Amino acid sequence: MSIEQKQTSLVGWSSQSSAPKILEVAKKNKKSARGYAWALLVVFLLGFLLAGLCVDEMPLKEVFISGTILGVAMFGINLVRIKDVKKPMWEGVVTAKLHKERREQNRGDDSFRYYTEFTLVIRTEAGKTKRFVARDSHKEMYDYLALGDRVRYYPAFDSFEKYDKSRDSIIYCNVCRMINSIESERCKSCNNLLFK
Repeated sequence: MSIEQKQTSLVGWSSQSSAPKILEVAKKNKKSARGYAWALLVVFLLGFLLAGLCVDEMPLKEVFISGTILGVAMFGINLVRIKDVKKPMWEGVVTAKLHKERREQNRGDDSFRYYTEFTLVIRTEAGKTKRFVARDSHKEMYDYLALGDRVRYYPAFDSFEKYDKSRDSIIYCNVCRMINSIESERCKSCNNLLFK
């Protein structure tokens, strides 16, 4: 295959997103998210119950109520994530890339920790504006995507695919987010097909 043919084949949406192996991984992600939600609920309930039984200063009734509240809260957060995973994929265009210096107070003292918040703004084909915010150490997509890039978002993996990958030397795995060479067909970490 010539260089020109390779570049042309890297323009467009990947058919790998509907490959049986990828669909199986998406299904497993949904199941594991449900299992994780139930496991956290049980862990919080049992953990606080054991703490109440082992520590004399902690009244059992209060510990059980605290464990139940925290367990149900974590269960609710996971249910929201499960709901998001079931949403359909969508397409859009990167319309803005913003960064802002932020600070937050450290726990236990009056000092502050400074960090940079990176925001990708994407206008969907339906006309909605979506914002994706990341901090310093998780800004891979902020660096990878450029203004004007057409993207497709996969809720099952919480990941993006670029429409035009012809000028890229790297590609991110949509399943595990590992960085790979654009020449690769499979991810070097999880061995799943790359969306190209």
